[in-house]
Amino acid sequence: MLLDWDYMLSKLPLIIEAIPRTLLMVLVSAMLGFVIGFVLALVRSYKVPVLSQLATAYISVFRGVPLLVQMYLVYFGLPELFGHLNETLGVALLPTEFNKMFIAILIFTLYTAAYQAEVWYSSLNAVDYQQMEAALSVGMTLPQALIRIFVPQALVSALPNFSNLFISLFKQTSLAFSIKVIDIMAVAKMEAGATYRYLEMYVLVALVYWVLIFGFERLFIHLEKYFSNQKKQQAVSSGQSGIAG
Repeated sequence: MLLDWDYMLSKLPLIIEAIPRTLLMVLVSAMLGFVIGFVLALVRSYKVPVLSQLATAYISVFRGVPLLVQMYLVYFGLPELFGHLNETLGVALLPTEFNKMFIAILIFTLYTAAYQAEVWYSSLNAVDYQQMEAALSVGMTLPQALIRIFVPQALVSALPNFSNLFISLFKQTSLAFSIKVIDIMAVAKMEAGATYRYLEMYVLVALVYWVLIFGFERLFIHLEKYFSNQKKQQAVSSGQSGIAG
């Protein structure tokens, strides 16, 4: 028999135990990247001096350097940098040892923020700027106009791209084992090395990833339908208000 299904079922609980750590990395990194990406997009959209150039450089670097290289640079470089600063300043305020999960979340956040910034940037620029001018003319502040007018419309058009980025990030977190984070992939790799059942363990972990990602895909599909229907209802309401006026 090609696969030992009894062995795979016996190892499934070990994989399931690692799922919360993987989900923690994915969800926290995605949410932080969502916020940071939005700020980067705003800085670029409004061409804030200096900050706009820095945001562009940041996006270029994190999109242009392979994720695994970024992981090693931060994992090995951050303690060295902080240790050098402590030595130079003659203090011991900066930590030189970091929790591996913290490093993983930091890297994935910085990585996904660069891609989410591009999605936010294109989506915000796709919204008719005359709506912003109208909102400001009736007394709204810039933050109010962004929250009430721009962001909801941009989010509807950007949601399919955000779902793709989220799923891509989910799969990219399998690299976390390279910096010794005990996630789904790390458990599979250790068990495969101990029992030499590489095929079974990697088939099992592939099925687990597929089930998890399939669930998130369905969730995003429902969200897209919900926001699309909300947008249609608002358009109909606006049209009826215009006719009544």
